[in-house]
Amino acid sequence: MQRQNDRRPWNVRALLESTETPFAIADYRPRAVIFLQGDPCDSVMHIESGRVWLAVTARSGKEAICGLLDTGAFLGEEALVGRGERPQSATAMTATQVLVVAMAHMTRLLRTQPGLSDRFIAHLLARNTRLEANLTDQLLHSSEQRLAHMLLVLANCDERRPRRCALPELPQEIIAEMVGTTRSRVNAFMGKFKKLGFIEENSGVLHVNPARLHVVHNGDRNSSIAASPAVLQVPESEERRWPLAG
Repeated sequence: MQRQNDRRPWNVRALLESTETPFAIADYRPRAVIFLQGDPCDSVMHIESGRVWLAVTARSGKEAICGLLDTGAFLGEEALVGRGERPQSATAMTATQVLVVAMAHMTRLLRTQPGLSDRFIAHLLARNTRLEANLTDQLLHSSEQRLAHMLLVLANCDERRPRRCALPELPQEIIAEMVGTTRSRVNAFMGKFKKLGFIEENSGVLHVNPARLHVVHNGDRNSSIAASPAVLQVPESEERRWPLAG
């Protein structure tokens, strides 16, 4: 799973105000539900601040986290293609504020505002690229590599800026769903990463070493983690995988 990486300045609120487009502002606490799978799909949202995860629930009751969106991303754009119900549930991962625009108003803006239309198309293309990358990640990478990648995403690390990044406080069950494995395997891998110095704890906050975790995700067999003795005792049969969307 990859995060929204386009950090160009963009002020959707200013555009809405300048065009006198009606919109609502909604604030959510961490873990608050923004909308549920099956809710009416009648608006498009823009994440003005915070982070959101998307999840899909099967008829069997099994849930899979299928996307992670950062500040600046659009949310619920399925409304624009006439979808009657939300295909996913959206939950605030951190304190989050979203702008809510009715489907009819958003459709008009996309037709009359080239800047917004360009931004929106770029968002959709980036999401499709992330979908392909995530599917490849699920098919070709081990759960250890996928966890390394997910920790980098959650900590907002940038390979070009090799500084230590703080991880948000999330239960391992949630991280396991994002990775597509079990909590026991995530716990074991986290212990291994800590032992090797890839993750450090400072004043109760976990920090990741991006340069070293990038090596894990990329599968460099000459890395210290590849040569390190195994510390896992979790049966591989416990692992589960889901194709994750961006």
